[in-house]
Amino acid sequence: MRIVRAASVVLVVGLLGLLVWDVAHGGGGGIAAKVDKGESVKAPNVSLPWLGRKGDFSLAAYRGKVVVLNFWASWCVDCKLEAKTLHDEAARWKGKDVVFVGVDSTDSDSAASRYIKRYGMNYPVVRDVNGDLGTKFGVTGFPETFIVDKQGDIVPPHVDGPIVSAADFSPAKLQQTLTRLAS
Repeated sequence: MRIVRAASVVLVVGLLGLLVWDVAHGGGGGIAAKVDKGESVKAPNVSLPWLGRKGDFSLAAYRGKVVVLNFWASWCVDCKLEAKTLHDEAARWKGKDVVFVGVDSTDSDSAASRYIKRYGMNYPVVRDVNGDLGTKFGVTGFPETFIVDKQGDIVPPHVDGPIVSAADFSPAKLQQTLTRLAS
């Protein structure tokens, strides 16, 4: 019995040490953590395949436009809750200097395509198959939304949760932020 207890203590201490090491050496939450502190962060170079069309999405190609990047997954309940708001805002800003781009990283192409059709996503979607972009951005769950300004900086606010219910980023707040950045 002593051996089992000793092994348990060693395991717990080892896991605790690993956690401390990860916190000390981690990326600090990536871009999300910095934006949450009110900082603007230069957007990383991004090149990801489009879902449902040929070619790759390049964030740099959208300099001069405001880009709303929404990380989502087809199984995410909160993503479904905000789908109508994103649909409506993408339609409102179509043809202006604001572009909405969905980022899906956890679904098969078929699951993502079914979600897009069911929720009427009227903006393009890219595949972050390995989750590399999500890791750079510090995405910890779905949905998460980031705004990239015309100069290519990721600016506050970052929304960790559905736009429809986040007190700091309601549909009205989204409209206000985009109006400020697009002018």
